[in-house]
Amino acid sequence: MRNRVAAEVRYFEDVTSGDELTPLVKEISIARMMAYGAATWDFIRIHYDADYARELGFDGPFVDGQMLGGFLAQHVQDWAGPGAFVRKLAFRNRVMAYPGDSLTCRGVVTGVSIKEEGGMVECGLWVENQRGEKVVEPASALVRFPLRAGS
Repeated sequence: MRNRVAAEVRYFEDVTSGDELTPLVKEISIARMMAYGAATWDFIRIHYDADYARELGFDGPFVDGQMLGGFLAQHVQDWAGPGAFVRKLAFRNRVMAYPGDSLTCRGVVTGVSIKEEGGMVECGLWVENQRGEKVVEPASALVRFPLRAGS
């Protein structure tokens, strides 16, 4: 499944409370986990070395929780479009994710308001695995959207 990025600017006036964010699917592999570690200079062995993870009592390597935050940031920004800006992102990891998992980021608009800095949109977010378990929940984002000229 290919994820689509919003190519056009989405304006605050186009967003309504209750709108669902376009889901984002991420397939987890050791290669993806190692690439994340390299990109963030975070080479903790427990996230890529199966023998080491088992020595510490885990079933195997597991996803770095901050990688899930990166997925959520991408999820919101892809949906919001290039004119929007993610102001805040908060999340709580609940279930470990492992290589071979398929994670789906989902969300819904929970509030809209106009502030001095622009149109602000609150989103409730979560990440679930292929078994329907909530890997991340609760999660939320506050996004500033551009206003249409004359609004």
